[in-house]
Amino acid sequence: MTRSDPISTETHEPNSRTGIRAFLECLTGPSKGQILWLAEDVLSAAVIDDRVLCIGPIEHGSKGPDCIAFLTWTQGSYRIEAPSGRHVWVNGHQIEAVELMHGDMIEFEEKGPMARFRLCDRRFPPHLSIEEIVGDAIAYARSSRRPLAGRMTFAMGESLRRMTLQTTIFFRVSVAVILGLILLSGIVLYQNDKKLQRTLEQDARRIEAVTLLLAQTRDEVLSPSDLADLQRQLELRLARNAERLGALELQSEAATRVIELAAPSVAFVQGAFGLRHFETGKLLRQVVDANGGPLKTPFGQPRIELEGNGPPAEFQFTGTGFLLEGGQHLVTNRHVALPWMSGNKLQAFEASGLEPEMLKLVVYLPDINGPIEAELFSYSETADLAVLSLAPTRIEDRGLLLTKNAARAGDEVYLLGYPTGLKALLAQAGPSFFDSFSDETEMDFWSVAVGLSAQNLIHPLASRGIVAQISEGIIVYDAETTVGGSGGPAMNRQGEVLAINAAILPEFGGANIGVPVADLEALLKDTDQE
Repeated sequence: MTRSDPISTETHEPNSRTGIRAFLECLTGPSKGQILWLAEDVLSAAVIDDRVLCIGPIEHGSKGPDCIAFLTWTQGSYRIEAPSGRHVWVNGHQIEAVELMHGDMIEFEEKGPMARFRLCDRRFPPHLSIEEIVGDAIAYARSSRRPLAGRMTFAMGESLRRMTLQTTIFFRVSVAVILGLILLSGIVLYQNDKKLQRTLEQDARRIEAVTLLLAQTRDEVLSPSDLADLQRQLELRLARNAERLGALELQSEAATRVIELAAPSVAFVQGAFGLRHFETGKLLRQVVDANGGPLKTPFGQPRIELEGNGPPAEFQFTGTGFLLEGGQHLVTNRHVALPWMSGNKLQAFEASGLEPEMLKLVVYLPDINGPIEAELFSYSETADLAVLSLAPTRIEDRGLLLTKNAARAGDEVYLLGYPTGLKALLAQAGPSFFDSFSDETEMDFWSVAVGLSAQNLIHPLASRGIVAQISEGIIVYDAETTVGGSGGPAMNRQGEVLAINAAILPEFGGANIGVPVADLEALLKDTDQE
């Protein structure tokens, strides 16, 4: 028997006139997946080259030397018989002759192929159910004499192949749709997970940025304990200030003259900014209860959210500035006018999806009642300088001149400003100011400044020192000040501004760094040209 025998390795589609009674479905070997149809009364089975299984009729009564088994139709099924010296297994048991039943597993010879016997029910080509395919895999795993690992690998791989090729089209389409839905769900879940991760990262950065701001601005918050401490230390501070100012006046009449003439032009700067979300355009707001009271976090800080139902969250700051002669412009530091540009605040805000926005900016001048609205006019990209424009108001005979002479080491310098902000002003105000507020319903960051201005209690503090060092872009001097004095004028004995106070060097005994007026003149020149 050769490949030219009547039943080849190709699958043919019979019809009702062919008399097909059963078929063998090859499960292993080169014929894997093919159908061998059984129609004649007597058939022979042979394994030819490369373990290819062939089934054909017995011609002229000769059974041939290559036959491995004979199939004879009897009583509604085929009977299989193994010739002498041949080996055939049915359902894992070696047989000499046995009547086949639907679904039996046949293995031809030691290394021959395995096939499933099925009685024909006129469904061509056959479409198998999942139960049948799984059953075949289990039967193969039980019947095969290959190593366990090889059996299991082949059984699973063959089951997947048959599910793909031999099930109904409806089943395959259904499985494809289900797999597609699972894949789509996985993609959606992955995207949602990434989006949630980005949101959590932004929230973490936002919390970090807000926490940083709260830590940096909490010194400006006036709590009841702060006010009590200020009252207890009031007399001591006033005495020290009086002694210091008295000593300063005694040391030099020039110092008295410089301070008296310059003080009306030195302004107390007060402001607050908020944070707006890039995507939604919403400001961070406080969360309040039904009575309008702010809710607190477990750490005692006010709750701040994009969906907050209270007023915008304010990040408050104070500083110092001084008027330029003959104009409505006030000079200060860039980190005072744009407080979010100092350090790494701006990067932290951008990383958390937030954009700083000035909510309120006002200045107070000595002997002028009430706040004066201000807005940013210009600022330097290289030096810590900014210029504010003021709302039209009565500012007569005020303003400071900029020196035309270069400062030298050893020169005397006079520094005016508002170090420690409102707390220093309250320390100078005296007990009567606290009494005037005793009946007020609210005493906060803004109302305290308004009250101080109304009672003419806003005046800068003065200190004197010596220019210690001059280098490109900075002047170092030892006049005493602290946080809040940034933006104040550092003047020579003629009352001319030689530097704008910008920073403190605590590691050098409280020495200060000032920005030379040359940088301010360059900024003003560039602004005029624009």
